[in-house]
Amino acid sequence: MHHALSAALLAPALFFSDTPSVGVEAGTKVTKTYENALKMELQSISIEFGDEEQEVPDEQLPEVTIEDNELVVFTDEYLAVEGGRGTRIARTFDTLEDSSSQTVSMPDGQGGEDLTEGESELTGTTVVFTWDEDEEGYASAFGEDQEADEDLLEDLEGDADFLFMFPGEEVEIGDSWEVEAEVFTLITSPSGDLKIDSEDESDDDDEFGEQFEDNLSGEFEVTLESIEDGVAKVVFEGVVETEIELDREAPEEAPEGLELQQGFEFSFDVSGTLLWNMEAGIAISMEMEADVEMNTSNTQTMGEQSLKQVQYFEGEYTATATFE
Repeated sequence: MHHALSAALLAPALFFSDTPSVGVEAGTKVTKTYENALKMELQSISIEFGDEEQEVPDEQLPEVTIEDNELVVFTDEYLAVEGGRGTRIARTFDTLEDSSSQTVSMPDGQGGEDLTEGESELTGTTVVFTWDEDEEGYASAFGEDQEADEDLLEDLEGDADFLFMFPGEEVEIGDSWEVEAEVFTLITSPSGDLKIDSEDESDDDDEFGEQFEDNLSGEFEVTLESIEDGVAKVVFEGVVETEIELDREAPEEAPEGLELQQGFEFSFDVSGTLLWNMEAGIAISMEMEADVEMNTSNTQTMGEQSLKQVQYFEGEYTATATFE
């Protein structure tokens, strides 16, 4: 899940323009802690066969709960700061952990829990992000004396300071602007793809993540609500949606010609607050919560016949960040 920073050196200008930006002194170290939590519960199941659709009665519904919790902690050392952003940042990844579970309880009392733990090979490494003005993005490389797989650098993001929440121009108290749905990914995936994988990670998991990001739609409205006692309060809200379609491989014992597809539709109704210290030039915290709706479908197709099961979930997603 990111932050924007203001500058001690630029503090007078910042208070004049009300525009937060990165302004910490070179050599400053900031520990950034991000916690994401998702919990969803099954609400209904429907079964479609041809033109017929049938709802599973409530008394026959299993209780299904899906949870995911992620903890990301890294320390950024700002080696150089210019133009309102860190232009050279050494990022040491301290903690990269994820746990997910699916708990099922059937009406007859049977059930079980499937628990998955994830970790990353980036843990303990230091990556240096260097701003490229021409490309308007960060180049990444492992720090000196770091021995690690270069593939781990793919899809990392240098901006962990919420600069992506701003319009790239001066703003004043009371101003509002819009940012695109991709910001949701930047908020919920701090520093990009951190390769937090479990032992049973599959290609389908990679495809799921790619489609989730590529198919995001919607936008947030962002407002600089106030600046009080040197702390800027930025609020945002909006709805983002995405969908995923995956082709599944049929079991070896399945009849020839059987095709399997799995689909997901997500909707996130988001609201959040970003606080930051205008004088010190550093974000303080970010809190975001979202009401979540998910439809997941499993479809079996054989020739012109198809059987489709749709499960509907509701829940809540939260993301928090603190800078110290």
